[in-house]
Amino acid sequence: MKPIFWFRALAVVLAIFTLGHTIGTRHAITTAPQEAAVISAMQGYRVPVMGFLRTYWEFYRGFSVYISVLLATLMVLAWQLGTLSRRNPQAALPLAVTMLLACVGQVIVSFIYFFGAPMVTSTLAAICAAVGTALTARDARSSAAPLSTTTTRDASLR
Repeated sequence: MKPIFWFRALAVVLAIFTLGHTIGTRHAITTAPQEAAVISAMQGYRVPVMGFLRTYWEFYRGFSVYISVLLATLMVLAWQLGTLSRRNPQAALPLAVTMLLACVGQVIVSFIYFFGAPMVTSTLAAICAAVGTALTARDARSSAAPLSTTTTRDASLR
């Protein structure tokens, strides 16, 4: 199997993750009066931060949008990594390892702080990244032509 398949699958998983995260954080979902009170308090209390007054709700929304942007960026990078892994696996390998570490980080954060949907999508992303990285490493090793004894002997005859 080729690494491009796994990196493209990773891009699709990250697209779903991005869409779910963006839609899921657009509005405060409250089902109990206590939750509504928390949201109201977050929206009403302003704190001074580096010369600006911001509410905790603005931080929450801002970080939500920021995470959506980062997930979309990872999605595009995963797609591009698939192309690079086909053309030049040796050049793709460091980026693949970085992508894998990012996905593993998402799994850890999701399991510590979140719930089912991000746990599942981040785990699927990490699996796709791990397989793609392993296959890229395999291809990088096989495309690295070691110096053969024939080449060394031929060079000494010249």
